[in-house]
Amino acid sequence: MFELIYRSIAIPNISDKEINAILKTSRKFNSENNITGCLLFHNNEFIQILEGDEKTIKKLYARIEKDNRHTEVRLVYTGIKEGRTFEGWSMAFSAPSENDVNNINGSLFIENIKTIAELAEDRSDAVKLFWYMAKQLIKEI
Repeated sequence: MFELIYRSIAIPNISDKEINAILKTSRKFNSENNITGCLLFHNNEFIQILEGDEKTIKKLYARIEKDNRHTEVRLVYTGIKEGRTFEGWSMAFSAPSENDVNNINGSLFIENIKTIAELAEDRSDAVKLFWYMAKQLIKEI
């Protein structure tokens, strides 16, 4: 199983409509191509991990790099592993708003990310790195 992590900066003032379009397209493509993963969005930054067939993911990443809804796309990690971590997740997604962060939902989100990150300790290097990056992203919350 091939896995890839990248991070990028969303265009200024990216709309919910644009993010929802990304999710809709991603989920459809990923379901059709047996790709699983997770996308986090906060403070105008995306972090994504993808897992599946190497050739398919590399082609997808080439398209992601050209997407004009974000900039500074940086490949963080690629590798091979046994099995899937995100089985059944064509594209899990979370984007806590500042209002969420300032109430109990935000606290629950932060604790959930931390818990998932802790449970990922026995996972692949990429999964550990992804959740480490997620924890760093939410430290800004």
